[in-house]
Amino acid sequence: MTNGSPILIVDDEPAICWGFERLLGEEGFHVFTAGSAEKGLELAKETKPALVVLDVRLPGEDGLSALPRFREAIGEAPVIVITAFGDLETAVRAVREGAADYLTKPFRIEDALRILHAALKKQSAPVEELATAAESSAHTNSSLVGRSAAMQKVYRQIAMVADSDLSVLITGETGTGKELIAKAIHENSHRKAGPYLPIAPVALNPSLIESELFGHARGAFTGATEDRDGLFALAGGGTILLDEIGDLPLNTQVKLLRVLEQREFTPVGGGRARESDVRILAATNADLRAASDRDEFRRDLYFRLAAVEIHAPPLRERLEDIELLAHHFLSLARLEVSPKQLTPEVLRELRQRPWHGNVRELRNTIEHAAVVSRGQPIRVDHLPAPMPAGSPISGKMNVENLPEMVRAWARHEIGQGADGESNLHDRFLAVVEPSLLEAALEATSGNRAAAAELLGIHRGTLRERLKRYGLA
Repeated sequence: MTNGSPILIVDDEPAICWGFERLLGEEGFHVFTAGSAEKGLELAKETKPALVVLDVRLPGEDGLSALPRFREAIGEAPVIVITAFGDLETAVRAVREGAADYLTKPFRIEDALRILHAALKKQSAPVEELATAAESSAHTNSSLVGRSAAMQKVYRQIAMVADSDLSVLITGETGTGKELIAKAIHENSHRKAGPYLPIAPVALNPSLIESELFGHARGAFTGATEDRDGLFALAGGGTILLDEIGDLPLNTQVKLLRVLEQREFTPVGGGRARESDVRILAATNADLRAASDRDEFRRDLYFRLAAVEIHAPPLRERLEDIELLAHHFLSLARLEVSPKQLTPEVLRELRQRPWHGNVRELRNTIEHAAVVSRGQPIRVDHLPAPMPAGSPISGKMNVENLPEMVRAWARHEIGQGADGESNLHDRFLAVVEPSLLEAALEATSGNRAAAAELLGIHRGTLRERLKRYGLA
């Protein structure tokens, strides 16, 4: 789209209209402004703009409600939505109603102009290719929490890719919520009624990993007494998340590449390929590009997986979300006596911590404090010691450091001397046991009997402990 084309700005803040009018006017565009959806629709019908910038909160009808009528009035021209309350639900609804992109207030005018120019360049592409997101429930994903600029970017990316069948590579440090992003993509896609299977290849039997993924035919190997479907068949019509994809053996990577390129797979020992109707998402905390340079990961598979890449930001890049996240995790602590509040001193302490374990460490911290506070307002002395850098939750597993970490935690707790409490063992279990139970359930795809066997405890004991920690 060339300069000189009409652009319509619909916003009730004169400063925003003036800023767009001045800068876009300097670039040669004809800029029209309106302070309400009703006036904007009139101008849209008269001027046939090449692009519309539409605020959500307007006097009278709000922007999202009016967006379908703007689409009717302007045809294929892109619409950029502006919102002061960015969350995943708003992003998905905006894209579903036909927005090409959206901005979150406050924004820099330079960033806004960059998005506008990108939208104008894409104008020749059908809006439906970007805009057809699946119908979502009133709460698209309550587990993704945050209002920071870093999370706004994640919400926008999820909204844009959710309803396609493109593979998505989700990157980020351990504990940043990569699986939550994957689940949000599935729940806002046309596949949401189908299965969602998160799979950790490292948890599968190394000698049977191809059989676990793709199934096997009778007689394919010793013990294969009958045909068996693999996870790709069980997830038909749905979504598979391959967590920590970097751990997938190289020989299995070849088969996965075939699934991505030809949409089919062959069971182990089977002679006939089967159609694959599965969307593949992948997650990793490793640098797969660097791994491919070292021949530790197939380069062709990396580029196929990374058709779209979404980065889960570390907690240190979204410190403004800590208070919101802390209250969210506190509300999830289903205890007989739950604390009602976090003291200002605790919130200051939370904002100052390094959070090497990211959001997962924050959740563990709040759950621990909720247990030891016994229904009282959470104080700083209720918090466990910060997780040191290089600990299992924050990076590469180093088992040799684990005993020293436990000793450091115990010394810290004893030194706190919280009201003379001596239940050190119970407090320690409250920190580590929930994560242990979750890991066992993840490794067994939620099968409680198998998880209990893996843990070496009775199934009834597992059920009671899941209930105790609010994991049931």
